[in-house]
Amino acid sequence: MSEQGFRGIPGVPDGWELVRIGRPDKGEHFLDGNNNLDQAEHNGLSSYRPIVRKIETPKQYRPFANAEEFKPHRDRWIRFSQSCVLYRITEYSDTGIVIGSEANWDYDAAFALLVFDDGTPFGVEVTE
Repeated sequence: MSEQGFRGIPGVPDGWELVRIGRPDKGEHFLDGNNNLDQAEHNGLSSYRPIVRKIETPKQYRPFANAEEFKPHRDRWIRFSQSCVLYRITEYSDTGIVIGSEANWDYDAAFALLVFDDGTPFGVEVTE
């Protein structure tokens, strides 16, 4: 079985994927005899069941649109995505940011190259 499991199996609810067929361990989700989603409260179920897990969708981000969107993040440290050296943003405006005294970046370029110190993208999470 692939790391992704099997999707689109009849009876597996949308947003879930089949992990394996077996006895569910405590905390695992499974389909009961009526194809209803359930969670094992303890180890030791005697019958084999389809074990499923929720498909996690990665968060999506986009570049900041203007200074107002960036403003809540102005005190956060940033770094280049492939580096561990941290920088502070010295200025920001509706068109972009400045690092130090000369490194000017528009928000699209900064989004492509920079991340915040915790590794999240330099942009706004898309929630729609």
